[in-house]
Amino acid sequence: MPPEDGPDDPDDKPEPAPETPAPGESGSVDVRFTDPEGKPAAEPAPRRKRARTIPVAIAVKVGEKVVHSADAIGDRVVQASDSLTAKVGESLSALPVVPRTRRGRVMARSVILSFLLVFSWIAVIVGLQLRHARPPDFRPLANGILVALRDGQAREVYANASIRFQEVVLEETFVEQMADMNRTLGPFEEISAVLDTELNRGPGGRTGRVDARLEYASGPTKGSMAFRWEGGQWKMLGIFVDVPKNVAPATQAQREARVKGPEDELRAVAQRILEQSARNEIDEIWNQAALGFQQSIALPNFRQTEADRRKVLGPFRRILHVTSARQNPSRTGASLQLLIEFEKATITGSFEFTKIDDAWKLTFFKLVLPLPRVPE
Repeated sequence: MPPEDGPDDPDDKPEPAPETPAPGESGSVDVRFTDPEGKPAAEPAPRRKRARTIPVAIAVKVGEKVVHSADAIGDRVVQASDSLTAKVGESLSALPVVPRTRRGRVMARSVILSFLLVFSWIAVIVGLQLRHARPPDFRPLANGILVALRDGQAREVYANASIRFQEVVLEETFVEQMADMNRTLGPFEEISAVLDTELNRGPGGRTGRVDARLEYASGPTKGSMAFRWEGGQWKMLGIFVDVPKNVAPATQAQREARVKGPEDELRAVAQRILEQSARNEIDEIWNQAALGFQQSIALPNFRQTEADRRKVLGPFRRILHVTSARQNPSRTGASLQLLIEFEKATITGSFEFTKIDDAWKLTFFKLVLPLPRVPE
């Protein structure tokens, strides 16, 4: 065993404390070796300065902090995205804003109810219009009737007309009216345009009317024709043709000449009726009158009226003067105003006639009785 060194050994000196390396130094110690002969060894080549290394614990801590920071940033991004999505969703869901006050809710409901009512009415109107059938085309039928009237087939047109029309208008009257229309307007040419078409349904059945622009030899004019549904077909119910101003009489004299009636013929008919009344032939007067007169007053009532007249006026004497004698342009109807002398008074009388089978038939009869005298 090696000898223990005593404490009094002069060669023993305390070892100096290790010096703290200066900053920037590695803190390593250079060791120089000698060869066996005691000569100093060759100085080794200088070493490169090694890079300072970071301890593993520090690197781990830095990595954890980076990870935590990245997670925090990611969480904030996700939270911001969720918040933005929620706000956008709330905005979209709140587009039809529902008012929070009672007044606002009532107003919103009123607006919605108004729109529903308007749309409902529109749907009802459209549905009703679609249900109704379109009016028929009366143009071919009206054109055929006007062509037949132009060709002198008025009696055939009357025979094929509606029963209601035949009840109101006499055949002779219709024939004469259509003849006068042809004389006034000239031959019918065509229907140039249909202005309006109507279709109605009432207590009298289905009826229709067409308004059209007509072309005659004298020029264009307007007219209308009515129809009634009878026996599965449309039949004429009425006809009207306007007379243009350039065709109608322009002066008063021409108009009077156009409506001037056959004074002598009408006076003779009135004379005969007054003489029959004086002879008390009341039934003969009523039987020879037109159907319209018979329908206006019953025979017993007519008898009583004539008896009252004779009591007031006395027997008929004569016709003093013809005040007016007129007839319609178609020469199917006429009126007569007379100054008549009776035994007890001189009065005015009015007669109206219609031509049936080339004979004037009584349709209206009126005698203006004098006012009673005031007693003295």
